[in-house]
Amino acid sequence: MSQTQEARRRKLGRKGRKDRKGRKTPDAMSVMEHLDELRSRIITSLAAFVVISIVAFIFYDFLNQALTGPYCSLDASLRTLGATTEEECKLIFFRPTGGFQFRLKVTALAGILFASPVWLYQLWAFITPGLTMKEKRYAIPFVATSVTLFLLGSTVAYLAMPTGLNLLLRIGGENLQGLLDAEAYLNFVGLMMIAFGVTFELPLVLFFLGLGGAVSVETLRRQRKVALVSIVALAAVVTPSQDPYTMLILAIPLYLSYELTILLLSVVLRRRRAKQPA
Repeated sequence: MSQTQEARRRKLGRKGRKDRKGRKTPDAMSVMEHLDELRSRIITSLAAFVVISIVAFIFYDFLNQALTGPYCSLDASLRTLGATTEEECKLIFFRPTGGFQFRLKVTALAGILFASPVWLYQLWAFITPGLTMKEKRYAIPFVATSVTLFLLGSTVAYLAMPTGLNLLLRIGGENLQGLLDAEAYLNFVGLMMIAFGVTFELPLVLFFLGLGGAVSVETLRRQRKVALVSIVALAAVVTPSQDPYTMLILAIPLYLSYELTILLLSVVLRRRRAKQPA
């Protein structure tokens, strides 16, 4: 049999190939089958989001207190306009449906944050069929690390929020008094937490690009200055408050994680080369 015939036979054999569970492998799937799989992944993620949002709707009071905590921790002079006591801490809304919309947004934010293990796993599961068996072993570490980084970034944003709010409410001068709209405040809090969570995923993306050979450790080391400037610029764009303190709170952990990524990637690649036959 000629080489051309052998190559054609192998190509035809791959079209119907299936894995051990009877599912078609990526090279046997059509475009429509890929779209069907993507749709099922999205539906699963949305289902997790809806279920968690319903639970969050029930436990709204606890979530409301947690989300308004950064605002209520500010000095009384920044939040007591129209209040009857120094301890009173209330946000306002201007439409009859404002309270209901606020509650829905709180539950939606909780759904996005706490459903992150599900939608991050679905993202990985959609990518995994195109990977080799050696690469698939990183599935559990990838999902666990990505969820941890996302929640860590959201936590950092939450802890940094009082500093950002304090600066924003004072920067206009003493003759201005902030009167925060509940929906605008929640938009600020939600954007901060999601933006920080997504941004904290960047080192993980770099790590897997390095494992795939798209980026080398030497390149990452040479581009330290570029990475530092890029991280600071990204922090300035991502940080909704635009104050230097919150920006540094995001930029410093990001750059440290960049250095940690270089260290871990160099160790993993060194071990991989050591296992390869000479």
